[in-house]
Amino acid sequence: MGSVNRPGGEARRSAPAQGARATTDERRHTRDPARTSATANRLVAAARAVLTRGGPQALTVQAVAEEAGTYPDAVRYHFGGKAGLISAVVESLADDQGFRAIARATGTAPRAQVVHRLVEADHDLLLDDDSYRDFYALLSRIVLDDELRERVALLYQGFRSMYGSVVGSEGSFSADELHALETLMIAVVDGLAVQKLLDPDSVRLDVVLPFWEDVLRVVFDRNAASS
Repeated sequence: MGSVNRPGGEARRSAPAQGARATTDERRHTRDPARTSATANRLVAAARAVLTRGGPQALTVQAVAEEAGTYPDAVRYHFGGKAGLISAVVESLADDQGFRAIARATGTAPRAQVVHRLVEADHDLLLDDDSYRDFYALLSRIVLDDELRERVALLYQGFRSMYGSVVGSEGSFSADELHALETLMIAVVDGLAVQKLLDPDSVRLDVVLPFWEDVLRVVFDRNAASS
């Protein structure tokens, strides 16, 4: 079906039928800041502003479009609908220097430095209270919505794979060991983020993260010794 140009460079396309599920390609879509349009980025920023100001209940297509100074059709064009927009918002919350640092840790020598860079990247992620606050504000809605849950589950698979690619490049871990490590590394960061949001003064990252680094080094060293 053809598209009709909208003011401001937008293109309008037919919205999916109500209740239609996203295709596999749509669900696996990830935002690449280098290739995402300025309007899409503006919509994600607007969604975060609406979420911060009014909570999840305020996060409607109309409200986001108004905040971004564009049309509701722009949300449907760039993200397929509200579920795609929320998925993009969640991805944007993790799309920062911390995760890019994790990706860059691969191939660093010696092994101890790889572990240190991983934990250092976790530390950077944990400093971003606003992103975690927005994510946990959305979490109950995500868990209760089948389409959103599936979309965000795919994002988490990508996050685990990012950790796994670094860990796997530095040892001879079995598939089960690798799965356990990458899953626990995500769980530690997410769990610390919850505690930090609830009671920031009681969570001492300067104590917890060096201890976590020591634990990971023991695991890596034991694996190296047995391979």
